[in-house]
Amino acid sequence: MQNQTIPKKTILAIIGAGMMAFCGVLTETSMNVTFPTLMKQFSLSMSVVQWLSTGYLLLVSLTMATSAYIQRRYKIRSIFIFSGVSFIIGSFVCAMAPSFVVLLVGRLIQAIATGYAIPLLFAIILQQIPVARLGVFMGLGGMVVGVAPSLGPTYGGMNTFLFSWREIFWFILPVVAIALLLGAFTIPQKIKTRRDTFDFLGLILLGISFFLIAEGFTEAGNFGWLSIQFWGFLVAGLVVIGLFIYHSLHSDRDLLDLTIFKSPTFVLSIIPYFLIQLMNIGISYLLPNYSQLVFGANSLVAGSAILLGSLIGAIVQPISGRLLDSHGAGYPIRIGSVLIVVAMVLFALFGLHLTIPLIIGFYSIFGLGFGFSFGNVMTNGIQQVPGKLQQDANAAFNTSQQYAGSIGTAIMAAILTSSQQSDSHLSQAVLSARGGDHDFILLAILAVTAVMLILINFQKQAKTSQA
Repeated sequence: MQNQTIPKKTILAIIGAGMMAFCGVLTETSMNVTFPTLMKQFSLSMSVVQWLSTGYLLLVSLTMATSAYIQRRYKIRSIFIFSGVSFIIGSFVCAMAPSFVVLLVGRLIQAIATGYAIPLLFAIILQQIPVARLGVFMGLGGMVVGVAPSLGPTYGGMNTFLFSWREIFWFILPVVAIALLLGAFTIPQKIKTRRDTFDFLGLILLGISFFLIAEGFTEAGNFGWLSIQFWGFLVAGLVVIGLFIYHSLHSDRDLLDLTIFKSPTFVLSIIPYFLIQLMNIGISYLLPNYSQLVFGANSLVAGSAILLGSLIGAIVQPISGRLLDSHGAGYPIRIGSVLIVVAMVLFALFGLHLTIPLIIGFYSIFGLGFGFSFGNVMTNGIQQVPGKLQQDANAAFNTSQQYAGSIGTAIMAAILTSSQQSDSHLSQAVLSARGGDHDFILLAILAVTAVMLILINFQKQAKTSQA
């Protein structure tokens, strides 16, 4: 069973979808390292410029929330072609943007493309790959969407240092074009499409809640964590989420089947997955900006500081997927989550005394832990629901992954911004170091929370299997 042959056409389809997803995720964080440059060029604050990432991730999240419906309604090859064409258009708009607003519009067009490309990658894997080899291929998929955010700052920093931020979009275009051609001729259609009624109200409620919560964290950076602006947006966002849940449970229209959350082991998988991705995107945003603001490093050095850890995470993901296939999910996920805790605790302990070598070393430990845990948490979580709900589980995981990135960026930026504004008598380098240290402490707390939930989850899964 382990050696079951997979058709070459399926492999090529996965490669095409993987390339498209990789390009989309790469651009998520490639702009983070350009923020100091963009702040000067457009005369804007960090809280405004960071919407290039936060807004992008918000729209990706919303698009992904519709992916289960879209995959049931349209052929996945048609969705893929739409995604590729949208990405190319968005890249052209960004590369030629004369103003920040136009740049943001281009990013949002790219966000729609990415929001459909990533779930398609996992949909092809789940539909076409035998269960006995699912861990390896899901690991490869996790490698694409998990490691590309960490490679983004290196790619963005290199282009900004050697050329300009516009080359970030020009150089990605040929890869997207190749992916589009490859996927258009190879992506199979296994599931019949059907015409369901789309839940527009549910999508609107979800979009409003996502925006309100993200904006709340942005406002915290400007007005403080005890401000009415922060708590007002946060509480309003949570209320609208409650309305979304109530509406979804009482509507016969189709968006996302929330019955997947009736499984405790699914919930105990998706929450740690959310936290791990929040840490991943958050620290991928924080470290390049920390290096520039505190050390005065150029964009190339700042982006390259996390390259080794990214490569380690990339190499480990498919290997850890093979461990899942052969030894079960608990073994690699437990190892990975503990390594993430170790890395985040080290960052917190050395937060005010970091150097580039220490960043490289600590982030390499994080990359190793991320590679062992990230893709496997998703694989294990999707396997906790019936086969007919796996499209919805896939959509839920991908939506949570991207929204986690949006929230992670917003929180890291808010803490950094509030620290920079806290004392006019100290230099921005000192204040940025303090803000970074507070970020690291928060990330360490989240890492401990994630590992506790993971341990509880496997205890529940063990009891379920014995029953």
